[in-house]
Amino acid sequence: MKVVDQLSEKLLPLVSKLNNQRHLIAIRDSFIVTMPLVMAASLMVLLNALIFSNTAVQKIIDLSSLADLATIISNGTMSILSIVVCYNIGANLANHYVRSGQVDDPSFSSVHAGILSIAVMFILMPVNSTVTLVNGKTAEATGVFLQSLTSSSGLATAMLAALVSTELFIHLTKFKKIRIKMPEGVPPAVATSFNSLVPEIAVILVFGIFVFVLQKTTGLNVPRLIELAIQTPLKSFVLSVPGTLFLQFFSDFLWVFGMHGSSILAPVRQAPLLQSIQENMTAFSAGKAIPNIITEPFTNAFGLIGGGGCILPLVIAILWVSKRKDQRQVAKLGLTTCFFNITEPVMFGLPVVMNPIYMIPCAIIPSINLLIAYFATSMGLIGRTVAAAPWITPPVIQSFIATGGDYMAALLTIALIVLDVFLFLPFVIASNKVNQNEG
Repeated sequence: MKVVDQLSEKLLPLVSKLNNQRHLIAIRDSFIVTMPLVMAASLMVLLNALIFSNTAVQKIIDLSSLADLATIISNGTMSILSIVVCYNIGANLANHYVRSGQVDDPSFSSVHAGILSIAVMFILMPVNSTVTLVNGKTAEATGVFLQSLTSSSGLATAMLAALVSTELFIHLTKFKKIRIKMPEGVPPAVATSFNSLVPEIAVILVFGIFVFVLQKTTGLNVPRLIELAIQTPLKSFVLSVPGTLFLQFFSDFLWVFGMHGSSILAPVRQAPLLQSIQENMTAFSAGKAIPNIITEPFTNAFGLIGGGGCILPLVIAILWVSKRKDQRQVAKLGLTTCFFNITEPVMFGLPVVMNPIYMIPCAIIPSINLLIAYFATSMGLIGRTVAAAPWITPPVIQSFIATGGDYMAALLTIALIVLDVFLFLPFVIASNKVNQNEG
């Protein structure tokens, strides 16, 4: 127990500081806002696969004409993710400075930071782009913003634009001499706009000049530089087996110390995982081969069975063999919540947090599940994930939905639950023995 306490004392301050870092909070909260859009697009992908384009359904009634509905909805959801995230990062970061008292101007509005972030994002995009025509040929076009830069593929550019522009904007708003004061009686919206006028123009000029010089001197554009330097290496790591296992283990490792690992790591994992599921959804809708195994629905369906630490199998194991009345009572209360991936009642009620016996399996078993699911997917035993189910969706149903209605994925989840129960059993028995020795 002393080792656990010492490790917690050293780890907690570092992780707590990281979890409260203003830029990471702004990014994390911005991704949370996009979840309804992702769910809406996922719903249409499922309807398209199970009903609109299903040959069995077409024998009864032909609904194939509704397949275009999924594309229409995708254009208004997945295809604008970067814009939504960009705005919210700017607004969230500005709100942090207001709440912390670092910006004390009553006429300041975080809306301007969000709008400015979007403006800078589009300034960073190339003027000319290569587009694909309906006949499959490519052509150079101007005045066109590609969906690859406004969807999840452009999240790296969106995040950089929002963070840097907002920091510069906030810094400039602190200089009272450059503010344009309006007389009393002027509507607040007008006063706020004039108050932010000079700082916003300055930020826009800085980024505009930078893009102009970069293009004239090197012929490159900012999204391409970001892709080469940041996005591609990060995506390669997050979507690799070692990267996924490391991040999953670290997330669950933080969980067993009482820290929300998924939220802490969200700024690192979210962008590549969103991009990978969008690529899968696009390929699935077009009837093409699904490119990615590792996506957020994949990690949720197979690595978070009953929530962080795979708590549902632990609850089943306790109800099966544990003789401790306290643990059985908590397990009974937590069984319902675990079906909906809500782990806190068991995590803190059993507890799992800071428990030297249950910490070990809860930190390791989710990674074992992901490894098994990865190989099952790579061998074609189960389908790849093509949709995102709400995080409260029960485990077996979640894997069925995420894979577009693959029964084998649901069966694999059941098999993993059985496996996890047996993996938890020795630790439940050990917990009973410890209690007897203490008695």
